[in-house]
Amino acid sequence: MTSACKPWNAGTVEGFTLLEIMVSLSIVAIVFVSLFKMQSSSILLAGYGKFHSTAPFLARQTLTQIEGDLDDDASPSGDFGDGFPGYQWEARITDYQTYDSAIIPESAAKRLKRVEIEILRGENRFTLNTWRYLGNE
Repeated sequence: MTSACKPWNAGTVEGFTLLEIMVSLSIVAIVFVSLFKMQSSSILLAGYGKFHSTAPFLARQTLTQIEGDLDDDASPSGDFGDGFPGYQWEARITDYQTYDSAIIPESAAKRLKRVEIEILRGENRFTLNTWRYLGNE
């Protein structure tokens, strides 16, 4: 009869201790921090990939636009307007400085231009280097 008056499991206390809860919370926190860091890295890599897939296209477009003005040793620059906001370009056009007369005559070397186009967006930079021969005068 004494067992009928005794509450069920009165002698044992079940549940989690404070230490177990703190350990489990710290594990969950570490996992969430890792997931958030991985997500932010993915976003940065996506932006980097977008720039490096767009920049070569814009550099070739810019080269096509400035090819008619290669006679001047200039440094034109500009942007791409509303189509590509934040993208800018700079070009440097220089003469062929050192030449070997056994390979290329001096008159032809004067018509050879080095064109360097740099596409900029924030801290990202893409550079296209090429040579263009202006043809006969």
